[in-house]
Amino acid sequence: MPLENFIQDLRYGVRMLRRNPLFAAAAVITLGLGLGATLAVFNVVNGVLLRPLPYRDAERINIIWLAVRGDDGNVWKLPLSSGSYSDIERDSRSFEAVAAFRAWPYAIAESPEAEREPVAGARVSPALFDVLGVSPAVGRAFTRAEAVPGGPQVALISYDLWQRKFSGSRDIVGKRIYLGDVPFTLTGVMPPGFAFPRGAELPAPFQFGTRTDVWTPLVLDASDVRNYDVQNLVAIGKLPERCGNGECSASVAQAELTAMLRRNIPVNDQPKSTYQLVSMVDQAAERVRRPLFILLGAVAFVLAIAAANVTSLLVGRVHARERELAVRSALGATRGRLARQLVTETLVLCLLGMVVGLTLAFWGTKVMLSLVPGSLPRADDVGFDWRVLSFAGLLALIAALGFGVAAAYAARLRFTRAAVSVSRTRRVLVMTEVALSLVLLIGAALLTRSFISLQQVRPGFDPSNALTARVSIPLAGRPQPLVDGARWSATFDQIMARLASAPGIVAAGGVVTLPMSGAFENGGVRPVGKVYENGRNPSAQLQIVAGDYFGAARIHLVAGRVFDASDDEPGRASMIVNRKFAREHFGSEADALGREVTALFEFARDRPPRVIVGVVDDVKTVSLDADAPAQVYVPLSQLPAFALTLVVRVSGADPLAALPLVRQTVHEVSSSATLKEIRTFESVVAGSLARQRFNMTLIATFAVLALVLAFVGLYGVLAL
Repeated sequence: MPLENFIQDLRYGVRMLRRNPLFAAAAVITLGLGLGATLAVFNVVNGVLLRPLPYRDAERINIIWLAVRGDDGNVWKLPLSSGSYSDIERDSRSFEAVAAFRAWPYAIAESPEAEREPVAGARVSPALFDVLGVSPAVGRAFTRAEAVPGGPQVALISYDLWQRKFSGSRDIVGKRIYLGDVPFTLTGVMPPGFAFPRGAELPAPFQFGTRTDVWTPLVLDASDVRNYDVQNLVAIGKLPERCGNGECSASVAQAELTAMLRRNIPVNDQPKSTYQLVSMVDQAAERVRRPLFILLGAVAFVLAIAAANVTSLLVGRVHARERELAVRSALGATRGRLARQLVTETLVLCLLGMVVGLTLAFWGTKVMLSLVPGSLPRADDVGFDWRVLSFAGLLALIAALGFGVAAAYAARLRFTRAAVSVSRTRRVLVMTEVALSLVLLIGAALLTRSFISLQQVRPGFDPSNALTARVSIPLAGRPQPLVDGARWSATFDQIMARLASAPGIVAAGGVVTLPMSGAFENGGVRPVGKVYENGRNPSAQLQIVAGDYFGAARIHLVAGRVFDASDDEPGRASMIVNRKFAREHFGSEADALGREVTALFEFARDRPPRVIVGVVDDVKTVSLDADAPAQVYVPLSQLPAFALTLVVRVSGADPLAALPLVRQTVHEVSSSATLKEIRTFESVVAGSLARQRFNMTLIATFAVLALVLAFVGLYGVLAL
C-alpha cells in the first residue's frame, strides 16, 4: 500500500537522521537560517504590501490629493483647502461618501488639575468612520449634528488609550475628559488596533502621530467653506461598488474633480494643478515598496545559498551511504524505491528546517521592526497569517522535492560509477554559493559606503550639543492666529528668554518645522518687481522661527542680520532667505538684502510685502541626500503658531541633562503647555537616516550569513 510504504520510509528516514545527528543538525540549521531570513522579510512584505487594509471595501477607498506640477517637472501631492473639500462633499456625484481629517496634537487629562499627557489626535469629519467601515467597540461615533460651529465638545479615544489611561472602565461613555483646558465628553472607544490616521502611511509633512489616540469632530464654518488658500485637509473618498476594480469609477471621479477645480482656482495655476486619486494601499506602500522588494531579492540569494549548501551535504551523504544503498539494491530494492526513500528523508529534513525557519522568522521580524520604529507603514499589520504559513509550506515542499531529486540523481551516478560527476556537481554548487555571497557582499559594501558618506554630509546646521522638544499651547477651540497669535508669541518668547539666561545654556530658539524631522511646509512667494514665465508664482520652503534659533542651530549668517526685537514691532514685515533663494531670484546674496517679497502665506491679507533683512546658509530639511530647497524664514511674532520645537544649545556634552530645566521652565511659563518628541538634535538627524540604516543593516546581515553558509559548504567539500 502506498500509505504504508510512505510511513515505513518516514520511520526509516527519522532513524537514519537520529543515527547521524551532526549531518541532520547541519542540514536543518542551514536550511532553517535560509528559510528564517526569507520568511522574516516575506512576513514584512506581506503585512505592508499584500495584506488587505483592515477597513471595509478598502480597495474602493482613495485619498484625494491636489497634484501640482512644479517648475522642475516634479509633481507634488498637496492636501486640500477647506473650500475645495466642501465643494467635493457638496457637489461630487462620483463618490459613495467622502471625509476629511487633519492632525491635531492634544494633551489629555481626567480633571482640570491632573497632569496632562500628550497624545496624537486628529480632527475628522463624522463620515470618516462610515468611509472606513469602522464602528466604535464601545459607545458611538459622533454625528453630523455635533460637527457644527457651536456644537457640543465630543471625542472618541483609541482602545489602547482606554486600557492604559482609564483601565478599560465600562462607564467610559459620557465621561468628561480635558483636552488641554477644554472639557470634552467621550462618546465611545474605537476597536482594538484602530489608529487611523497613522503617520508612516501618509507623507511626512502632515505630522500625524505614529498612532492616533483621540478623534474630535472637524468643524467648518462659513469662512472655511470659502477658503481656498490654506491647504491643510487630507480627504478620502469611497468609490461606488458598481465598478469591479474601481478603475473606471476612479477615472470618472478624477475628471469630475478636476473640472470642479477649474472653477475655483486662478487661471494661471490651472495648467499645473489637477486632482489625483491614490488608493490607500498604494499610498501606504509608496515609500517602501521598492526597498522591500530589493530586500526580498537579497534574501532570495541567501535562500539559494542555503539550498545549494544543503544539496551539497545531501550529495555527500549519499556518497557516505554508497554501501548501504548497494546492499538494499542487491536485496531487490528498485531505483525508484530507493529514490522515494531519499525524497522522504529530505522531506523530514525540510519539515524540521521549516519549524526552525518559522521560529527564527518570528524573532527576525521583531528585530526588523525594531530597526525602523514608527517609520514603517502598516507595521501593526505585520504578523503571521495564512499567506506566510502557506509560503513557508510551499518553500519546504519545493526544497524537499529539489533536494530529493538531487539526492536520487547522486545515487544514480554512484550506481553508474560516475564519481567524478558527483564531485564536479558539489564543486559547482560551492562555486555558486561563493558567487552569490560575493554579490551580496559587494551590495552591502556599496550601501555601507553610501551610508557613511551620508553621515558626513553637512546639513547646514550643527546638531551637536543641542536638545529639541516640541511645545504646544492648548487651544480652547480652532486656532485663531489673528486673535490669539500675540499670546502664543509672548508665551514662547518668555520660555526662550528664561532658557537663554539659565546657567549651562548657550542659546535657545524655536522653529515650527524642525529640520530633518520629516516635516516641511511650502509657501507661495512673489518677489516685488519680478515677472515670471506664464505668470507663475514661485514657492519656497517656509520656516517660522523664534528666539535665537539661528544661534541655537548654528546656522551661518551670510549677509545682513538675524531677527531682533525691532521685528516684533507692529506693522513690521521681515524675512530672511537662504543662499539658494537669494541667487535664484536676485542673483547674489548681497543683492537680495533690502528687496521686497510678497508672501502668499500670510494670515492677514493687508500685510505689506516683506523686506529681506538677512541671508543664511542653505539647510537640508528633509534628507541628507537631497539638495536644500529655496527657503524663507519669518519671525513667530509676525506669523504666529501655537506649537513649535525648541532648540536648546547647551555648554555640556549631554544635552539631555538640560531636560529638567527645560521642562520646569515651560511649565512655569504655561502650566498647561505640553512637551513631547524630546530628543537630541543629533538623534533627529540620525532618525532621518532610519530607512537607509535599515536597508544597510539587513543587506549586510544577509551578506554575512551568506558568506558563513558559503564557507560551511566549502568546508564540506574539502572534508568529504
